[in-house]
Amino acid sequence: MRDNPERLAWTIMILAFVTFCVLVTGIPLGIRAYILNATQPEPSSVTSVQGTVLVQRLDASIPLPVSDGTTIQVEENTNIRTDGTAQATVTFFNDSLLTLYNNTSVTIHQARSPRFTSGQQPDTILVELHYGRVRVVPMSKTMNDHPRALHFEVRCRDAHAVLSEGSYALEASDDEVQITTRVGVARITSGEEQLVLAAGERAILPRNQPPLGPVPAERNLLVNGDFSQPLEGSWQVYRIEPPSGVITTTAQIISTGVQKVLHLQSSGQDNLHSEIGVIQQINKNIQDFESLRILLDVRVNLQSLPGGGTLGSEFPLMVHLAYDEMDGTDRDWYCGFYYASAPADWILHDTPFNSSRRVVRYVWYPFESPNLLDSLSTAKPVYLKFIRLYGSGWLYDAYVTNVTLLAQE
Repeated sequence: MRDNPERLAWTIMILAFVTFCVLVTGIPLGIRAYILNATQPEPSSVTSVQGTVLVQRLDASIPLPVSDGTTIQVEENTNIRTDGTAQATVTFFNDSLLTLYNNTSVTIHQARSPRFTSGQQPDTILVELHYGRVRVVPMSKTMNDHPRALHFEVRCRDAHAVLSEGSYALEASDDEVQITTRVGVARITSGEEQLVLAAGERAILPRNQPPLGPVPAERNLLVNGDFSQPLEGSWQVYRIEPPSGVITTTAQIISTGVQKVLHLQSSGQDNLHSEIGVIQQINKNIQDFESLRILLDVRVNLQSLPGGGTLGSEFPLMVHLAYDEMDGTDRDWYCGFYYASAPADWILHDTPFNSSRRVVRYVWYPFESPNLLDSLSTAKPVYLKFIRLYGSGWLYDAYVTNVTLLAQE
C-alpha cells in the first residue's frame, strides 16, 4: 500500500466517511434511546396507621421505628415490618397504595418513573412480600390527560404477580400464598405454571406444589358498595338534624380520581349533634357459613368532636351491622373511625361488638374486620338484617367506598 499512495488516500477517506455516517446516525439514535428508556428512582411514603412500624434499608444495620400517626419518606431497597400491634400504609409516587396488616414484612425493591416526559418506560413498582397480609391498590398516573403505563409486580417466594389497576389482597404463610382479586386482573407465574385472575377470583399457591385456581373468592353480599351506581335502589339515605336548621347534612356520591365514593358531611353551627347515613337491607340467612368479614376504604377529612364523643358513639364515619343470633336475639356490631384523639376520660370502645380505629387525617385507610363468625362467637350471627354507613357528631366530613361484606360458605 505504501507503493500506492492513491489507494491509501482513498481508504482513509472511505473510513473517515463511514465513521462520520456512524456518528451522525448513532449519536442521535443513542440520545433518543436514552430519553425513551431512562428511568429515575422515586420516593415512597410510609405511614404508621397503628403501633410502631420498623423501616430498614437493606444496607443499614438497624431499623428506624416509625411511631403511630407518623409518615416518613423511603427509597428503593427498603424493608418495612409490622408486628402484632402495628399496621402501615405505603403511598407510592403515582398514588398506588400498599397496606400492611399485622405481622407483615415487605421490601420495596423498585419504585421508578420515566426520567423524561417523552419516556416510554412504564411506571414500575416491584415489591416483595416475605410474610403476612397486604392490600394492594395499583393506580395509573395521568399525564397530559392520558394514563401512563404501569408495571406493578409483587413477588413472594418463587411466585410473582403482575397486577393491573385495581384492588388485590395477598397473604403469605409458611404453607402457602393466597392472592385474591377484588378489582382488576392479576397475572400470576409460579414455577412453570401461569394463572390469570379476574375480579372475584382467588389463587392458592401451596409451597412446593402446583398452584390451585382460579377459585371463587368469598361472595359479596352487598350491591353497589363501590358507589358506581346511584344510591337509589341499593342504599336508603336517612338523616337526623337539629330542628333549628343551622346544620346541613349531605350524603352524596362524588368522584375522587378513578373511583366513586360516598361523601358524608355535616356543616354549619358547631357543637350540635347530627347524623347522616345510608342503609342497605341484606335479609340473608348465613347459618351454615364459615366466615363473614366487612371490608371498606375510609378517609376522614374533618371532625370537630374528638374521638367518638363522651359515650364513644359519635364518629365522623361509622359502620353498623345489624343481625340476629341463633335464638333470634337482636344484635349489633359497630366500628367507628376518627383521627382527633378523645380526652382520657372519654370512651373509645375496643370490644368484639363495638370498636374504633384511629386513622390518619386525609389518608385512605383500608379496613378489614376479623371473621365475625369467630370474634362474635358468643353471639354468632345467623341472620343478617342490614348494614348502615353513617357520620355522627358535630361537624364532620368523611369518604367511604369499596364497602364489601364477604361471606364464605
